Amino acid sequence: MILKDFFVKDINRTIETVIKADDQDHVLDEVVEYVVTNEVSKKIGDFFSAYNDYRGANGVWISGFFGSGKSHLLKILSYVLENKEFNGYKLGELFAEKIENDKILKGDIQSATRIPSESILFNIDQQAQITSKQEEDALLTVFYKVFNDHLGYFGSQRHVAEFERWVDNEGKYKEFQEEFEKETGEFWSNARRKYFSPKVKEGIGQVLSKLLGDKPEKYHNIIDTIRTDSSISVDDFCTKVSEYIKTKPKGFRLNFFVDEVGQFISENTKLMLNLQTIAETLATKTKGNSWILVTSQEDMERVVGDMSKSQQNDFSKIQARFKLKIPLTSANVDEVIEKRLLSKTDPAKDILKTAWKNEQSKMETLLSFSEVGVQFKGYQNEKDFISKYPFVSYQFDLFQQCIRALSNHNAFQGKHASVGERSMLGVFQHVIQQIETKNQHAFVSFDLLFEGIRSTIRGELQSAIILAERQVGNPFAVKVLKALFMVKYYSNFKTTARNISTLMIDTIQVDLKEHDKKIHEALALLENQTYIQRSGDLYEYLTDDEKDIEEEIKATDIDNGQVTDLFKQIIFDTIVGETKIRYLENKQEYDFTSKIDGVILGKEKELTVEIITPNFQDHDREDFFKSQTMGYNTLLMMVLPDDEHMLMDVRMYLKTEKYIRQNQSTTNKDNVKRILFEKAQQNTIRRATLVNLLRRLLGESAVYMNGMKQDVNGTSDGKTKLVNAFQNLIKLAYPNLKMLGNSVFTEETIKAIIRNRQDDLFGTDDSTISEAESEVLNIIYRRKKMSERTSLADIRDHFAKKPYGWYQNAVFSIAAKLYKRGKVELSQDSNLLDDDGALNAFTNNRLYSNTLLEPQIDYDPRLIKQLMKVHSDYFDETCPAKEAKDVALAFKSKLILELGWLNQMLMNKDTYPFLSALDPVSNYVEILTKRDYTYFLTNVKDFEDILLDHKEKTIDPIKRFWNGEQKNIYDSIRKFFSGNQSNLEYIQCEELDVLREVNDHETPYYGSLIRDAKSAKDSLTKKVLKQIEEERKLTEAELSKAIKLIQSHDDFKALDDNKRIQVLKPFEEEAKKVKEQRFIANLRGTRAYVKGELLEKQLTEMAKLALPPEKPDTPVIHYQRINTVKVEFPKTELKTKEDVEKYVEALKAKLTELINENKRISLNS
Repeated sequence: MILKDFFVKDINRTIETVIKADDQDHVLDEVVEYVVTNEVSKKIGDFFSAYNDYRGANGVWISGFFGSGKSHLLKILSYVLENKEFNGYKLGELFAEKIENDKILKGDIQSATRIPSESILFNIDQQAQITSKQEEDALLTVFYKVFNDHLGYFGSQRHVAEFERWVDNEGKYKEFQEEFEKETGEFWSNARRKYFSPKVKEGIGQVLSKLLGDKPEKYHNIIDTIRTDSSISVDDFCTKVSEYIKTKPKGFRLNFFVDEVGQFISENTKLMLNLQTIAETLATKTKGNSWILVTSQEDMERVVGDMSKSQQNDFSKIQARFKLKIPLTSANVDEVIEKRLLSKTDPAKDILKTAWKNEQSKMETLLSFSEVGVQFKGYQNEKDFISKYPFVSYQFDLFQQCIRALSNHNAFQGKHASVGERSMLGVFQHVIQQIETKNQHAFVSFDLLFEGIRSTIRGELQSAIILAERQVGNPFAVKVLKALFMVKYYSNFKTTARNISTLMIDTIQVDLKEHDKKIHEALALLENQTYIQRSGDLYEYLTDDEKDIEEEIKATDIDNGQVTDLFKQIIFDTIVGETKIRYLENKQEYDFTSKIDGVILGKEKELTVEIITPNFQDHDREDFFKSQTMGYNTLLMMVLPDDEHMLMDVRMYLKTEKYIRQNQSTTNKDNVKRILFEKAQQNTIRRATLVNLLRRLLGESAVYMNGMKQDVNGTSDGKTKLVNAFQNLIKLAYPNLKMLGNSVFTEETIKAIIRNRQDDLFGTDDSTISEAESEVLNIIYRRKKMSERTSLADIRDHFAKKPYGWYQNAVFSIAAKLYKRGKVELSQDSNLLDDDGALNAFTNNRLYSNTLLEPQIDYDPRLIKQLMKVHSDYFDETCPAKEAKDVALAFKSKLILELGWLNQMLMNKDTYPFLSALDPVSNYVEILTKRDYTYFLTNVKDFEDILLDHKEKTIDPIKRFWNGEQKNIYDSIRKFFSGNQSNLEYIQCEELDVLREVNDHETPYYGSLIRDAKSAKDSLTKKVLKQIEEERKLTEAELSKAIKLIQSHDDFKALDDNKRIQVLKPFEEEAKKVKEQRFIANLRGTRAYVKGELLEKQLTEMAKLALPPEKPDTPVIHYQRINTVKVEFPKTELKTKEDVEKYVEALKAKLTELINENKRISLNS
């Protein structure tokens, strides 16, 4: 049986595969053929229920991608609701009969058909040709047009339609058309298209003049006047619709069915808001008697896209208006195609059941894809196989995704470029017709689907296929090219050779091995002739522009150096990703030289890792690699296995990168910019693929060392294999590395060695010295004999090389052990280092070159013993060390502490001048602390007597003074002087001389000076206190005298108690101060103040207070002491009686003058 006979319905019958909104010729066939799928049945139930019971929402949003049947459903709904009769069948009732398993839905459909209505069905893109989408009223203008067309008016020119509406409202429209034909000899329906013609204007004037009166000239320009004076608005449009509905029977509805509104609106939120406003105003004006049903390729949210907050608020209103949503999916398409096209006869079903039973396992293998990318499945079960055969299940979904991707890349031509002009149903019918004569074993290969849409594809995109059909000479390769075109823009489908092979399966009896061979030959042929490009394992169809650029890329020049550099970037920089590799046994990292195909990359190191790629001229010569590594125990060679595409991909990556870099320009055409961008993306993927490929090849590489091919532990990871091979290289290059044992040396190891005592680490037995320590010590001795200096940097560099390979912390740890054993000394600038200095030298890389190692010197034991005695005599303690160096360092360490104490004491010499005696001691000790420790062992006699003399004569006496009672007595004397300095000026006695002598003495700590000074201080203290008390009594007596003088005055007696207190208060305050006063000078000053200034001031105050209040203008009396009266007299002394008389006369005159000035003279001086 051939495929043609498998189907219930003739596959060559005419099926209207594209449902056009304005197609009225096949209405009955459309309704009869319409398949009410399970999905459609579920989705339209809510709509019919809401339509019969209007509750405010009059908008319906039908969404679905290309071929989902949304336009078909919209048109069917327009027929069903209008319920027109065709050939004796009412379309609504005919549709209701298709509902078999849902009585409620069937009843709702029947109820909806009983509501009188008219349907205005239109594709908005087609009707919008008269305007621009960018115009604010673009959508409203379309609604005006289709509404006017529905009423029979000229919708294409709204002002003409308004003229016709006006005439119709006058009740003259039919008569106008008849009279116009008589007057002009032309039908009005034709003439109105050229309404601006003088002949038409003349005709309009004549006819209106006849019908309505007035002169013809009055009506010549009436349409122009309407165009100028009228405007459009949503309110006006909806009012006109409402007025029309009112002319119809009660309950009548006028419904608008708008196809492809989503495409028209796109992401223009203003148009979306206009649609919402129209729907909302229609609902209000018509009270729910006008509905809007729209279709869109996407759901409402995706049409609007990203929104601002205010737009989101508007969008919520749109959603409320278009609350009824009917989303259609691919399941709907599958079911329609299966029922309308692929329904099988019973004999065909039997054949297919048998085929499934016998070939199920084979089909699962043949029709499966690789696990990369989106997974498309084969047949689910026997039923699925029978329903979809000869198509394969994956083809339904993959075809839809491919169409979407092609549409997004503007692959279709014509007005409906976003979806193409053919439905899936038409494409699948076309494909079956192409293979109708094949037998029951045939499958549809994916390339055949290209033929179903070929007529809608833009010519420049398929020109490569046309050229290939003429030139390639391999029909199967052309079929592969068509399949690759189909999936070109659907990136989730990975076009590997395996997946392409699956796409091209066209029979269950295929020889898979032979088939795969044909696939590889076809791909190679197409790639060589630049019909396709390969990126890693993926193949891609090339358009004309892409093909031109691909050929230019292939012609781009690159050199071998660029190839090597790319290998370096991928292998060493990306895969290995390290400039050092860790040796696992000691956890240390080792530098290595990177080489690729004989080219050294970067700075050369002792160890070398060389990668040999298939680009190397001797890549296949194993004997060459053995000879190259023979005798070179620092060289590791890893030879990558050959690969079919690797070198080609490396060169293609470099050519593409160079081409893009040279051709990037802002002046490029948009198409070229897109291709270059895609090439860059593909190149990124190609590089990632190369990384993975080279990682695998590195894991499979052959390893050569020391003239032999090495067996490295099995691993597929390239980096792991290189690291494992490097472990063997370390062992080969550094045989003396084993001297370090299994210990891991760190900086903490060095610190622990330096800080611990020698006995704790090694004991005193030199037999414990290790092999590694002996190696280091031998090098130091050898260089010493050759008069060469040996620094830390020298031993580090020497032992880092073969045959050692010791790392820095290991070398320095060994050197630190030798230092602590006393086998070597460390010095900087001729100064030997102690433990702290040594530790700093080992841990500070700036000191490595300046820190020298010298073999330790042996000293005479007598010198050591002598130094230990000086240590004991001077510091009054036994030296804790025994070895020469340790004894000397311990002595030096104590001197440093001693110097610190001396300097601290000298900081007090301003307070204790006698401490200046420590200055020469400090200076001498400081000089000693700067000596090398060897000085103390070899020059004891030079400093012994000096130190001990300082100790006996200066240090010990001062320490006894400082730590005993003498310092307290000395401090009390200083305090006494400080607190009584002013009082001592009024006391003269021998005790004061004794205290001054002690205070100024250079060595007060000698003899009985301190003891004598204490006695003198005690005696002097008593004298000072006695003198203070006498002065206090005299001052208090003067205060008492002044108070009595005030109190005896007549003015005082005349005062009240408060004023008396006011006058005496200053004296009482001074009396309080006198009781606390401890300075003689202050007490004497207070007496003078009370006797003079204070008394005068308070007498004046008393006189002021004594003035009678009834005589406010009475002059105030001021007191002045007699001893302050200044008399002008020419002589400075009185020698004669006459002088006395003259002076008395002058004094009298002065006193009289003061009395006249209202002053009183106080004779209390």
